[in-house]
Amino acid sequence: MIHAILLALLVAIIGLTPTTSPAAGKDFVIGLSGDATSLNPVVATDGQSYIAEWPLFDSLVELDQGLNVKPLLAESWEVSRDGLTYTFKLKRGVKWHDGKPFTARDVAFTFYSVLDPKVTTPHRAYFDALAGFPELTAKENPRRPEELAVRPIEVVDDHTVRFRLRYPSGSFLAVLVNPRAGIVPEHLLRGADLNTAEFNRRPIGTGPFKLAEWRRGERLVMEANDQYHGGRPALDRLIFRIIPDSVVLLQELRAGGVDFIENPPLTEVARLKQTPNLKVLVADNTSYTYFGWRQDLAPFTDVRVRRALYHAIDVPTIVREVLQGYAAVSTGQFPPSSWAFDPSVKPYAYDPARAKALLAEAGFKPGSDGVLTRDGKRFSFSVRHDQANQSVKDTAVIIQEYLKRAGVEVHLEPLDWPTFVKKLFASEFEGIVVGWTNHHDPDPFAYTIWHSSQWKGRNFAHYKNTRVDEALEAARRTGVTAERKKHYAEFSKLLMEDAPYVFLYFQQQVYVTRAGYEGFVPIPTFAGIYQSLKSVRWTGK
Repeated sequence: MIHAILLALLVAIIGLTPTTSPAAGKDFVIGLSGDATSLNPVVATDGQSYIAEWPLFDSLVELDQGLNVKPLLAESWEVSRDGLTYTFKLKRGVKWHDGKPFTARDVAFTFYSVLDPKVTTPHRAYFDALAGFPELTAKENPRRPEELAVRPIEVVDDHTVRFRLRYPSGSFLAVLVNPRAGIVPEHLLRGADLNTAEFNRRPIGTGPFKLAEWRRGERLVMEANDQYHGGRPALDRLIFRIIPDSVVLLQELRAGGVDFIENPPLTEVARLKQTPNLKVLVADNTSYTYFGWRQDLAPFTDVRVRRALYHAIDVPTIVREVLQGYAAVSTGQFPPSSWAFDPSVKPYAYDPARAKALLAEAGFKPGSDGVLTRDGKRFSFSVRHDQANQSVKDTAVIIQEYLKRAGVEVHLEPLDWPTFVKKLFASEFEGIVVGWTNHHDPDPFAYTIWHSSQWKGRNFAHYKNTRVDEALEAARRTGVTAERKKHYAEFSKLLMEDAPYVFLYFQQQVYVTRAGYEGFVPIPTFAGIYQSLKSVRWTGK
């Protein structure tokens, strides 16, 4: 079955020959598998939006290839001896795309907006360490910053901003990077509803490119920012074409309709590496793909069932056959490259007999058609996934087959990306196969996905474990890496015991670009290569 899927991909692309791109040069055409949902970094929730926002907005700091932070809008910063005060000196002469000056007031406005409970943002919990966080984010009668004895964000002058924390935080600098911490303009958004503002469709940033056009479902066009504080980009325009089919994307690359794609059919990577006018770039990734379900829906409330589903799926074979080896088997939230990774935590072994035994122990018996039943109800559920991601599609089909062998019936529901994201964040699913963008620091996603307080945030699978809550809280309340590592090890062990997901794989990022474009820096975090678009240039070689 796996080979049939891969054969279909080969048949679809056979016979195509590479041509010279009519767009090659100063216009750089990027193929995206799905459209953005919002171009406001405060409220955006999904990976496609993050990619599109990266060229438009700058953050205070950015990442280097070693995942260390370096200055961007901030030219320097100081941290107090007790780790509770961060003072940033901002770059002078920075202008918004509309010509207005960028100041510390924009920084304060951005992060006070993130803290505002009226604003629907997935990033709020990242900033739990800020002084006054409980009072400012309270669901009932939230306080205003001016009502607090200590303001968490202080505008010292136009080019100095100070953050005050209520406890030392080892992740504070890490959460100030793009694409989730882009700074937005106070002069355009003060008094606006950030959830519905027209700005979300027509943004104004400080980034190297400015939005020229957005035709939903079709394309985004960005033009070089002549006044960019880091120097004008070498490219004149970025054109993001929305093409929700990986095979068609590859056809467009070969035919010259796009200059850059990510995640091509992995069966084609070897051929692409041998294609003279194309170049393949590979980077590690913090993002993982998983098969999950709603924790608060029967029969997933039974840990025996969850463990059985894990035992029923041969993850290493999926990595080998679907991912062609461009992935590492996941053993939880953290990739093997992370300092928080605990090698003693092992995944559940592929063991179909053990899976069936656990399901029998949980009270399931085979029905007349082979599907397991309990209390007169068939073990049958739907699994939703993004229809445009070929690896996810293939993975979902294979999971469906593995579970069928165990007596579990799965109905696949492929959805377009915006619809999938909407249903995901509304917890409107039984099962899902999806990739998490994740974060280079352990805290932001570990906390927002797994802490029980985040059911209205990224914990839309409704996981709850008091001991996990305690480990995550302890890990975020210290700036000492060794202490954080100890708490994350405890968290990882508890998570695997609970089997809240079938953790699948950390897929490497594979990009293909037309030869002649140089300057890419494939930073090993989700979509990190898009940070370097400001330095990409056409050499013609």
